[in-house]
Amino acid sequence: MGKKKGTQVKVGYDLQKLTLDVLATCIFGVEFDTLNGGIAEPLTAYNYITEYAFNPLRMIFPWINDLPLPGNIKYSNYLNYFYKFCGDIMEQTKKRFEEKKIRLNDESNSAMNGDQPISLIELMYESGVSEDVIRDNLSLFFLAGHETTSSTLCWTMALLVSHPDVLEKARKEVLERVPDQLTPENLKDLPYLDGLIKECLRLQPPSILVHNRFTQKETLIGNIKLPPGTETSVDLLSMAFHPVWGDPHCLRPERWFSENLTKDQRSAWLPFATGPRVCIGMSFSLLEQKIFLALLLKRFKIIKLAPNGIIERRFRVFPNIPNIDKLIIQFVS
Repeated sequence: MGKKKGTQVKVGYDLQKLTLDVLATCIFGVEFDTLNGGIAEPLTAYNYITEYAFNPLRMIFPWINDLPLPGNIKYSNYLNYFYKFCGDIMEQTKKRFEEKKIRLNDESNSAMNGDQPISLIELMYESGVSEDVIRDNLSLFFLAGHETTSSTLCWTMALLVSHPDVLEKARKEVLERVPDQLTPENLKDLPYLDGLIKECLRLQPPSILVHNRFTQKETLIGNIKLPPGTETSVDLLSMAFHPVWGDPHCLRPERWFSENLTKDQRSAWLPFATGPRVCIGMSFSLLEQKIFLALLLKRFKIIKLAPNGIIERRFRVFPNIPNIDKLIIQFVS
């Protein structure tokens, strides 16, 4: 890596691959190695599926989906290909799970201690979950388990290069509190970095809406009466800039320090939703982001927007992501 000019990177593509590799290792118990070119075809299929499925025109005019258009045919073919890919992962996991059961029957329980950690899919098989449900959840984890984290990290990079003072404070904290190797202990002691992550999620949540919720009974919101069966949505972008934040347009990680945060502000932060339907991957995503940012800030002394880089939002309902073709970051070690 050059010392003066540094290296320019379209970070969005690498972040997508990174989060997919993390998901594969930690949740699926397999190695994708997408950063080195692994599963290139399934990733292409996945990207087309998400791009096409969340196209605003298709969502506003759903009858378009039934037309024999080339895009619909390509979408269907890629969907079938991706489902087959998920099925292959399930077969590998099932085979590994069955082999473990055989060893467990032939040997003592202690023989299992040296095996690789049980993946989430293995736990589903062990719990007797049907293969249709496993396949659906596998597809969901692809979407919710890595796409949302990569889009959030993209916005975090964009916000950091737009706020060099915040970048410098975050880097200073990491260098002071993580002088050597990153460990679970010193990872906990990074309050400014915690605040930065939550602040970026406030300003640029991975989904701009929490929707498809229906009132079960007559509900009064303010002075508006909603009858039973009314479909509702929560506009997370509007909440991000609500006066409850005081200076909502300001990127200020310190607002998340316990002495500064109010009860109303806690209630207004909903990037992972809340209640019984809160995102099950919230803790996993927050930890993944924190580890990535801590290692990044330790590694590079200069992180800035490249001269040919532009920060702009892509026109998508989900995930909320900057234009990764134009988000070009310059790094100097």
